[in-house]
Amino acid sequence: MNTNELSQEVNVIYNAFSPLLELTGDDFENLLVLDLAKIGIICGFSDGDFDHKELYVYSLMIGLVRKSQDILSELYWWDSSEEVRNFYEKTVLDLFETVIEDKDYKFYIPSVIRSIDENNGTDFFDPFVNAMYRFAQVIVKADGTVSAKEIESLKLAWHLLNKEEDIETQEEEVSLTDELEEESLDEVLNHLSELIGMQNVKDEVESLANFLKIQKVRLERGMIKTPLSLHAVFCGPPGTGKTTVARLLGKVYKSLGLLSKGHLVETDRAGLVAGYVGHTALKVKELIDSALDGVLFIDEAYTLKPHDGTNDFGQEAIDTLLKYMEDYRDRLVVVVAGYPDEMTRFIESNPGLKSRFNRYFYFQNYIPEELSAMFEQRCVNSHLQLTNTARESLKNTFNILYTNRDRMFGNGRLVRNIFEKVLEKQANRIARIPSITDAILATIQPEDIPSLESLGIHQQKESKISAPQQNILELAKKGDPQAIAALMNRSLKPKGITAKANLKNDCLQVMVEAEQVPEVQAMASLIQKGMTSLGVESIERVRLYGRRRGDELPSWSHEFDLVANPFS
Repeated sequence: MNTNELSQEVNVIYNAFSPLLELTGDDFENLLVLDLAKIGIICGFSDGDFDHKELYVYSLMIGLVRKSQDILSELYWWDSSEEVRNFYEKTVLDLFETVIEDKDYKFYIPSVIRSIDENNGTDFFDPFVNAMYRFAQVIVKADGTVSAKEIESLKLAWHLLNKEEDIETQEEEVSLTDELEEESLDEVLNHLSELIGMQNVKDEVESLANFLKIQKVRLERGMIKTPLSLHAVFCGPPGTGKTTVARLLGKVYKSLGLLSKGHLVETDRAGLVAGYVGHTALKVKELIDSALDGVLFIDEAYTLKPHDGTNDFGQEAIDTLLKYMEDYRDRLVVVVAGYPDEMTRFIESNPGLKSRFNRYFYFQNYIPEELSAMFEQRCVNSHLQLTNTARESLKNTFNILYTNRDRMFGNGRLVRNIFEKVLEKQANRIARIPSITDAILATIQPEDIPSLESLGIHQQKESKISAPQQNILELAKKGDPQAIAALMNRSLKPKGITAKANLKNDCLQVMVEAEQVPEVQAMASLIQKGMTSLGVESIERVRLYGRRRGDELPSWSHEFDLVANPFS
């Protein structure tokens, strides 16, 4: 690649850095310069020497990050002036040597950005860290060849950039220098409406906001204010957006003047419970102090009250929390979150909890279409696009993962993990391409989608679902529930309904689900006719369940014999 092509690549990367650089100060800028130096060392020195084009890439990026017109002007003469080239190569190599002597190759910027996103409700992490990885790719490609060692260096850079590590000192030193702009209630609710899925939660939050807005007007006109607890219970599986909604709820309360800050402090049992008598109360007090005038979000709160009734310091945490909730009832909102059954048990276990938490929000698993939309949103944020074939492959992957979900289904976290695997596979695929264009960098191909086996789904189950027509018919006639479900879905999917099946004690159990709960009589008649036409002799009875897509529990169930009228 020549210097013009390298300059274009570096400018694209810098443009991805710019939004956050505009909001941060010198400390963040200095950390970025050091982290980019580490990328330069890992990827540029992997073959034992630095190429002058690799050093040019780093020099140009530093000039842009530092906004130094002197550096940028002098680098213009890189190709024609040996003096300029020698000066900047020596400057960069001196910096690299310092980093090498320190032997510290941990990247700090990713942890800092995670902290910024968590504290401010922003979403800088993916586009920024992906741009850092793209910088590593440009370093590797700068000299026009890619060795096996350089491919390994890219894998190492990817791993280090995406490794979740907390840092202590740098997070304290680096912060947003500008206060985030005040948001009106309408702006906060617009942010909520832009989230994918969770329509029932959006409706509940909007309803609460409208109620509080009217209460505020009543108070301003001297009318009596209706007592209302702002604390809430968020029930749902992991990765369903509970933390995000809690952060927006804090902003709703702030916009209405109910909280002066509206910020979110997130914790769990480990952040509340200590191992020694008296220490738990101190930990709770510290968290309360940090959350005053905002929202304290306690994830997996039910672990404070073990199911087996074991006495530990969790009860001390609950008692201390209740005390401060009363002491600071006008300055503190507490949101507790976890699985529905466990949270119900937790709240019912203590009269103090039950009296303070009477507002419940229920979060459901994301359906495959929503998971796909979340993935595409990440692609847009990272300047990536899927080919049509890759998009279909991804949809099929999410459909199968959703069908095989269990209680630990990751939802949004699953999307993030798959996205990271896709980027890693794409990097391995394109690393050896002699000239990487913007189109190549920005395109996700079908081969970049991770296999079902790598995601914990056995290929045997998938092959039954996607087997040729004749094989599916043969398997269905033998009573194979996966093949039967596949045939059912061919008729049901055009109606917006999906089915899955299993066999238990010679009874075929079928779950049908759609955006609106399917009608029991129509489903029973359709399935009875389909099973009869197949002539499955080994199955004589069907237990049918129906539910709204995303719900955990069925809305109805119906059992019938195949040889009789399903409603006789």
